[in-house]
Order: sequence, then structure tokens, then C-alpha cells
Amino acid sequence: MMRLAVLRSELTKLRTLRSAMVCLGVLLLLEVGLGAVAGWSVQRAIAQGSPKLSPDWDPESAGLSVIGYSQFALIVFGVLTISHEYTSGMIRQSLLAVPRRGAFYAAKLLVSAAVSLAVAIPAVFFGYLTAEAGLGRYGTTLDAPELPRAIAGGVLYLVLTGLFCTGVAALLRSPVAALAVLAPLYFFVSQLLTTIHATGRFAAYLPDQAGLRMFAVGGAHHAARLGPGGGLAVLVAWVCLALGAGYLRLRQLEP
Repeated sequence: MMRLAVLRSELTKLRTLRSAMVCLGVLLLLEVGLGAVAGWSVQRAIAQGSPKLSPDWDPESAGLSVIGYSQFALIVFGVLTISHEYTSGMIRQSLLAVPRRGAFYAAKLLVSAAVSLAVAIPAVFFGYLTAEAGLGRYGTTLDAPELPRAIAGGVLYLVLTGLFCTGVAALLRSPVAALAVLAPLYFFVSQLLTTIHATGRFAAYLPDQAGLRMFAVGGAHHAARLGPGGGLAVLVAWVCLALGAGYLRLRQLEP
């Protein structure tokens, strides 16, 4: 009963955290909106014979590539799920109500993962559909061979990314500090490192680059250093490391 009460408490706190709920809404909007733009843009590039179109382009990739941009909403969501406890001063009250740090931390992670999963499933699915609609006659159908694995991988990637960011935020105890680390990592540092020959091999094992392999399709999938399973394993390792570090930092806090 105690564990159920803790879960209910965390769910209530998350539902009343307006900024976190906004992030989930933004995820849906970005997936659908960017999916439509991506599909339409690729359709025009194909029709015009644009040389900028990658030779290993695959129709499924247009609907899944937007995850790399929409993930920002889940990054912020993951940070806010625990950092608001520190910024609002509620963390000490929460720990007094739930003295067992492990139970408190686990409940927060379970609720966060469940809520993000519930939103990521329709977001990725409808984002894919809008992209394929934008592609018109160049699009593909839902029975494409790699599609179920890729969509499931995209959903799981978003959920794990949110958990990774929660762990980083628990470690740093500040939303500003966490986002100052995570935003450059996901949208600048890793992309830069992949373009440098000396660091390209290392960059493939960064959390975002490894995770992107989980929903890669076509030529990009087969030419990658890591496959979907390998990318999942590397990302899970990063998530465990971040969550473990966050928990150790939480244990150091005096109620």
C-alpha cells in the first residue's frame, strides 16, 4: 500500500507540474508538424531531382528522422520531473513523507517513464504517418519490413532519453545546469564529434548517437557502427550510469 501511495503521489505531482505537461504537448506537436514538413520537403527534393538528397535515402527514414529534433521536449521533460523538487524546495518535504530514498526515486522514475511512454507512442506513430502523407506517392505503407522495429525503437529511445536526463538532473540538482550540459551534448557536441575522424569512433557510443541506431532504417542502418540492439545496449548503460549517479547524489541530501 505504501508503494502504491508513493506512485499516486508522484503521478499527482507530475500532472500538476504544468511545464512538464507542456513539454509532452510540444512533443506531439513537433512530431506531427516536423513530420509533415520533412515529408513534404523530401517529396519536393525528389520531384526536382535535388542533388542534396542522400543517395541512401529511405522512405521510412523521413518519418523517423524528426525524432532527433522533437526529443528536445523529452529532454526538458526529463529534467523537470525531478529538478522542480529542488527549485520549489519540495524535496525535503517529499523525503520526510517518503524516508526511503530508493522508493521515492523509483516511484518518480516509474511514473515519468509511464507518462512519457503513453505520449511517445502516438507521437512517433502519427509523426510517421504525417511524414509519409507529405511524401505522397514516394511514401511507403505501414507493412514495410523494418517499420515495426523502427517505430518501437523510436518510442523506446524517447523514453530512455527522458530517464537519462532525469538522472543528470538529479545529479546536478538544477534545471539550468542540467540543460546547459544536455542541450549542447545532444544538439552540437555529438554531431561535431561524429564529423571528426579522430573522434568519430568514440562519438558513436555517446547516448544520443547510440540511441539513434535504435530506429535507423535502410542504408543508414546497415552502414552504422552499431546496430539497433547494440545502440539499445549502449543507451541503457548510459541511463543506468546517470540514474545511479543521481541516486547517490540524492542519498547525500539531508532531509
